[in-house]
Amino acid sequence: MIAMETDKMSTASSVGAERRPLLQALVLERRILFACTVLVGLSTFVWITAVCTEKWVHIYSANGIYLPTRGEYFMWSDSGVWEICRYVFRPTLVPEAVNASTPRPIDVTGLTGEYYTNCTNYLAQPVMKNGKPTDPAYDIDVANYVRTMISFGIISLFVMAMGCGFSIYTFRNPRYMFKRLAAGIHFISTSCTFVVVQVTMSSLDHMQKNVKYIYPERASHYFHISYFLAWFVVLVNFFAAASFLWYSRKRKGDKAATDELAMADEPTIIGR
Repeated sequence: MIAMETDKMSTASSVGAERRPLLQALVLERRILFACTVLVGLSTFVWITAVCTEKWVHIYSANGIYLPTRGEYFMWSDSGVWEICRYVFRPTLVPEAVNASTPRPIDVTGLTGEYYTNCTNYLAQPVMKNGKPTDPAYDIDVANYVRTMISFGIISLFVMAMGCGFSIYTFRNPRYMFKRLAAGIHFISTSCTFVVVQVTMSSLDHMQKNVKYIYPERASHYFHISYFLAWFVVLVNFFAAASFLWYSRKRKGDKAATDELAMADEPTIIGR
Protein backbone atom coordinates (compact mmCIF):
# COMPACT_ATOMS: atom_id res chain seq x y z
CA MET A 1 0.00 0.00 0.00
CA ILE A 2 2.76 2.42 0.95
CA ALA A 3 4.64 1.54 -2.24
CA MET A 4 1.53 2.18 -4.36
CA GLU A 5 0.91 5.58 -2.72
CA THR A 6 4.56 6.47 -3.20
CA ASP A 7 4.30 5.60 -6.89
CA LYS A 8 1.19 7.80 -7.26
CA MET A 9 2.89 10.74 -5.57
CA SER A 10 5.97 10.39 -7.75
CA THR A 11 3.78 10.19 -10.85
CA ALA A 12 1.81 13.31 -9.84
CA SER A 13 5.01 15.19 -9.10
CA SER A 14 6.46 14.16 -12.47
CA VAL A 15 3.28 15.30 -14.24
CA GLY A 16 3.45 18.59 -12.38
CA ALA A 17 7.08 19.01 -13.38
CA GLU A 18 6.24 18.28 -17.00
CA ARG A 19 3.46 20.89 -17.01
CA ARG A 20 5.47 23.58 -15.24
CA PRO A 21 6.98 24.94 -18.52
CA LEU A 22 3.49 24.83 -20.05
CA LEU A 23 2.12 26.87 -17.15
CA GLN A 24 4.89 29.42 -17.56
CA ALA A 25 4.12 29.64 -21.28
CA LEU A 26 0.44 30.07 -20.43
CA VAL A 27 1.20 32.98 -18.12
CA LEU A 28 3.25 34.66 -20.85
CA GLU A 29 0.47 34.03 -23.37
CA ARG A 30 -2.17 35.57 -21.11
CA ARG A 31 0.00 38.63 -20.53
CA ILE A 32 0.61 39.17 -24.24
CA LEU A 33 -3.04 38.72 -25.15
CA PHE A 34 -4.12 40.99 -22.31
CA ALA A 35 -1.69 43.66 -23.53
CA CYS A 36 -3.08 43.28 -27.05
CA THR A 37 -6.63 43.67 -25.75
CA VAL A 38 -5.76 46.82 -23.81
CA LEU A 39 -3.93 48.31 -26.79
CA VAL A 40 -6.83 47.57 -29.14
CA GLY A 41 -9.21 49.28 -26.71
CA LEU A 42 -6.85 52.25 -26.53
CA SER A 43 -6.54 52.27 -30.32
CA THR A 44 -10.28 52.78 -30.62
CA PHE A 45 -9.99 56.18 -28.93
CA VAL A 46 -6.74 56.98 -30.74
CA TRP A 47 -8.50 56.29 -34.04
CA ILE A 48 -11.37 58.63 -33.14
CA THR A 49 -8.83 61.33 -32.29
CA ALA A 50 -6.93 60.85 -35.55
CA VAL A 51 -10.03 60.90 -37.75
CA CYS A 52 -11.56 63.94 -36.07
CA THR A 53 -8.47 66.18 -36.36
CA GLU A 54 -6.97 68.04 -39.34
CA LYS A 55 -3.39 67.09 -38.51
CA TRP A 56 -2.74 64.46 -41.19
CA VAL A 57 -0.79 66.40 -43.82
CA HIS A 58 0.84 69.82 -43.51
CA ILE A 59 1.52 71.64 -46.81
CA TYR A 60 3.66 74.75 -46.53
CA SER A 61 5.75 77.31 -48.39
CA ALA A 62 8.69 79.39 -47.25
CA ASN A 63 7.44 82.94 -47.96
CA GLY A 64 4.09 82.38 -49.61
CA ILE A 65 3.11 81.29 -53.14
CA TYR A 66 0.95 83.54 -55.31
CA LEU A 67 -2.39 82.05 -56.40
CA PRO A 68 -3.81 83.97 -59.38
CA THR A 69 -7.24 82.37 -58.94
CA ARG A 70 -8.02 84.56 -55.93
CA GLY A 71 -5.16 87.04 -55.97
CA GLU A 72 -3.84 85.74 -52.68
CA TYR A 73 -0.76 83.99 -51.36
CA PHE A 74 -0.74 80.46 -50.06
CA MET A 75 1.10 80.16 -46.76
CA TRP A 76 0.30 76.72 -45.36
CA SER A 77 -2.54 74.25 -44.90
CA ASP A 78 -3.53 71.41 -42.58
CA SER A 79 -5.67 68.64 -44.01
CA GLY A 80 -7.59 65.89 -42.24
CA VAL A 81 -9.83 63.09 -43.37
CA TRP A 82 -12.73 65.25 -44.53
CA GLU A 83 -11.57 68.86 -44.12
CA ILE A 84 -8.65 71.01 -45.19
CA CYS A 85 -7.87 74.43 -43.71
CA ARG A 86 -5.63 76.85 -45.64
CA TYR A 87 -3.83 79.85 -44.19
CA VAL A 88 -3.56 82.52 -46.91
CA PHE A 89 -2.35 86.12 -47.21
CA ARG A 90 -4.41 88.72 -49.09
CA PRO A 91 -2.37 91.81 -49.97
CA THR A 92 -3.94 95.24 -49.76
CA LEU A 93 -0.93 97.26 -50.84
CA VAL A 94 1.98 96.31 -53.09
CA PRO A 95 5.27 98.14 -53.62
CA GLU A 96 5.21 101.09 -56.05
CA ALA A 97 7.31 99.17 -58.54
CA VAL A 98 4.47 96.69 -58.91
CA ASN A 99 1.42 97.76 -60.92
CA ALA A 100 -1.26 96.14 -62.99
CA SER A 101 1.06 95.59 -65.94
CA THR A 102 3.80 93.82 -63.99
CA PRO A 103 3.72 90.38 -62.39
CA ARG A 104 2.91 89.93 -58.75
CA PRO A 105 5.79 89.32 -56.35
CA ILE A 106 6.63 85.67 -56.00
CA ASP A 107 6.26 85.87 -52.21
CA VAL A 108 4.83 88.14 -49.52
CA THR A 109 8.11 89.92 -48.78
CA GLY A 110 7.47 93.67 -48.68
CA LEU A 111 3.68 93.34 -48.97
CA THR A 112 1.01 94.54 -46.56
CA GLY A 113 -2.28 92.82 -46.09
CA GLU A 114 -4.24 90.41 -43.93
CA TYR A 115 -4.05 86.74 -43.16
CA TYR A 116 -7.10 84.50 -43.45
CA THR A 117 -7.95 80.90 -42.68
CA ASN A 118 -10.24 79.18 -45.18
CA CYS A 119 -11.61 75.69 -44.49
CA THR A 120 -13.20 73.35 -47.01
CA ASN A 121 -15.48 70.56 -45.81
CA TYR A 122 -15.59 67.84 -48.45
CA LEU A 123 -18.61 66.16 -46.86
CA ALA A 124 -20.76 69.27 -47.29
CA GLN A 125 -22.57 70.00 -50.53
CA PRO A 126 -20.55 72.67 -52.40
CA VAL A 127 -22.04 75.91 -53.64
CA MET A 128 -22.19 75.71 -57.43
CA LYS A 129 -21.94 78.47 -60.02
CA ASN A 130 -22.04 77.76 -63.75
CA GLY A 131 -21.75 74.07 -62.98
CA LYS A 132 -18.55 74.48 -60.96
CA PRO A 133 -17.93 74.80 -57.21
CA THR A 134 -17.37 78.38 -56.09
CA ASP A 135 -14.65 77.17 -53.73
CA PRO A 136 -11.52 76.52 -55.85
CA ALA A 137 -10.26 74.14 -53.16
CA TYR A 138 -13.21 71.79 -53.70
CA ASP A 139 -12.31 68.97 -56.07
CA ILE A 140 -14.69 66.18 -57.05
CA ASP A 141 -12.00 63.50 -57.00
CA VAL A 142 -10.79 64.59 -53.56
CA ALA A 143 -14.42 64.47 -52.35
CA ASN A 144 -14.64 60.87 -53.60
CA TYR A 145 -11.43 60.02 -51.75
CA VAL A 146 -12.92 61.58 -48.62
CA ARG A 147 -16.11 59.49 -48.85
CA THR A 148 -14.00 56.34 -49.13
CA MET A 149 -11.91 57.29 -46.10
CA ILE A 150 -14.97 58.16 -44.01
CA SER A 151 -16.70 54.89 -44.92
CA PHE A 152 -13.74 52.71 -44.00
CA GLY A 153 -12.98 54.87 -40.97
CA ILE A 154 -16.45 54.29 -39.50
CA ILE A 155 -16.39 50.58 -40.37
CA SER A 156 -12.98 50.12 -38.75
CA LEU A 157 -14.21 51.86 -35.60
CA PHE A 158 -17.06 49.40 -35.12
CA VAL A 159 -14.85 46.43 -36.04
CA MET A 160 -12.22 47.48 -33.49
CA ALA A 161 -14.85 47.74 -30.78
CA MET A 162 -16.14 44.29 -31.74
CA GLY A 163 -12.62 42.86 -31.75
CA CYS A 164 -11.96 44.26 -28.30
CA GLY A 165 -15.13 42.58 -27.02
CA PHE A 166 -14.23 39.19 -28.50
CA SER A 167 -10.69 39.51 -27.15
CA ILE A 168 -12.08 39.96 -23.64
CA TYR A 169 -14.34 36.93 -24.14
CA THR A 170 -11.34 34.69 -24.93
CA PHE A 171 -10.22 35.05 -21.30
CA ARG A 172 -13.56 33.64 -20.11
CA ASN A 173 -13.71 30.87 -22.70
CA PRO A 174 -10.20 29.66 -23.66
CA ARG A 175 -11.39 27.52 -26.59
CA TYR A 176 -9.15 27.97 -29.62
CA MET A 177 -11.97 28.88 -32.03
CA PHE A 178 -12.75 32.12 -30.15
CA LYS A 179 -9.12 33.20 -30.37
CA ARG A 180 -9.18 32.59 -34.11
CA LEU A 181 -12.38 34.59 -34.37
CA ALA A 182 -10.77 37.48 -32.48
CA ALA A 183 -7.71 37.24 -34.74
CA GLY A 184 -9.92 37.44 -37.83
CA ILE A 185 -11.73 40.51 -36.52
CA HIS A 186 -8.43 42.23 -35.70
CA PHE A 187 -7.21 41.46 -39.21
CA ILE A 188 -10.33 43.10 -40.69
CA SER A 189 -9.80 46.22 -38.59
CA THR A 190 -6.15 46.25 -39.69
CA SER A 191 -7.23 46.16 -43.33
CA CYS A 192 -9.84 48.91 -42.91
CA THR A 193 -7.49 51.30 -41.11
CA PHE A 194 -4.74 50.57 -43.63
CA VAL A 195 -7.12 51.49 -46.46
CA VAL A 196 -7.74 54.88 -44.84
CA VAL A 197 -3.99 55.55 -44.62
CA GLN A 198 -3.40 54.50 -48.23
CA VAL A 199 -6.30 56.56 -49.58
CA THR A 200 -4.92 59.57 -47.68
CA MET A 201 -1.62 59.17 -49.49
CA SER A 202 -3.39 58.75 -52.84
CA SER A 203 -5.46 61.88 -52.17
CA LEU A 204 -2.29 63.85 -51.39
CA ASP A 205 -0.67 62.63 -54.60
CA HIS A 206 -3.76 63.67 -56.58
CA MET A 207 -3.77 67.15 -55.03
CA GLN A 208 -0.07 67.59 -55.72
CA LYS A 209 -0.55 66.80 -59.41
CA ASN A 210 -3.98 68.26 -60.19
CA VAL A 211 -5.20 70.72 -57.53
CA LYS A 212 -2.68 73.56 -57.52
CA TYR A 213 -4.89 75.76 -55.35
CA ILE A 214 -4.40 73.29 -52.50
CA TYR A 215 -0.89 72.12 -53.35
CA PRO A 216 0.82 74.89 -55.38
CA GLU A 217 4.07 74.57 -57.26
CA ARG A 218 7.18 75.00 -55.10
CA ALA A 219 5.22 73.92 -52.01
CA SER A 220 6.34 71.09 -49.73
CA HIS A 221 4.61 68.82 -47.26
CA TYR A 222 5.17 66.53 -44.32
CA PHE A 223 2.90 64.13 -42.47
CA HIS A 224 1.49 65.37 -39.18
CA ILE A 225 0.68 63.72 -35.84
CA SER A 226 -2.70 62.26 -36.82
CA TYR A 227 -1.10 60.37 -39.70
CA PHE A 228 1.32 58.65 -37.32
CA LEU A 229 -1.49 57.97 -34.86
CA ALA A 230 -3.31 56.18 -37.68
CA TRP A 231 -0.23 54.06 -38.37
CA PHE A 232 -0.04 53.26 -34.66
CA VAL A 233 -3.60 51.91 -34.84
CA VAL A 234 -2.77 49.84 -37.93
CA LEU A 235 0.28 48.25 -36.30
CA VAL A 236 -1.51 47.57 -33.01
CA ASN A 237 -4.36 45.76 -34.75
CA PHE A 238 -1.93 43.79 -36.90
CA PHE A 239 0.08 42.72 -33.84
CA ALA A 240 -3.14 41.73 -32.04
CA ALA A 241 -4.30 39.68 -35.03
CA ALA A 242 -0.95 37.89 -35.28
CA SER A 243 -0.81 37.22 -31.50
CA PHE A 244 -4.32 35.79 -31.21
CA LEU A 245 -3.76 33.66 -34.31
CA TRP A 246 -0.42 32.36 -32.98
CA TYR A 247 -1.91 31.37 -29.62
CA SER A 248 -5.02 29.77 -31.13
CA ARG A 249 -3.37 26.40 -31.60
CA LYS A 250 -5.14 23.36 -30.18
CA ARG A 251 -3.71 21.97 -26.95
CA LYS A 252 -5.02 18.51 -26.13
CA GLY A 253 -4.07 16.07 -23.40
CA ASP A 254 -0.60 16.53 -21.96
CA LYS A 255 0.10 19.44 -24.35
CA ALA A 256 -2.26 21.66 -22.34
CA ALA A 257 -1.09 23.49 -19.24
CA THR A 258 -4.22 22.56 -17.27
CA ASP A 259 -6.98 19.98 -17.52
CA GLU A 260 -9.49 22.78 -18.11
CA LEU A 261 -7.62 23.94 -21.23
CA ALA A 262 -7.30 20.36 -22.43
CA MET A 263 -11.07 19.85 -22.15
CA ALA A 264 -11.79 23.21 -23.83
CA ASP A 265 -9.94 22.16 -26.97
CA GLU A 266 -11.55 18.74 -27.24
CA PRO A 267 -14.04 18.21 -30.13
CA THR A 268 -17.52 19.44 -29.22
CA ILE A 269 -20.82 18.52 -30.80
CA ILE A 270 -22.95 21.66 -31.09
CA GLY A 271 -26.61 20.76 -30.82
CA ARG A 272 -29.60 22.59 -32.16
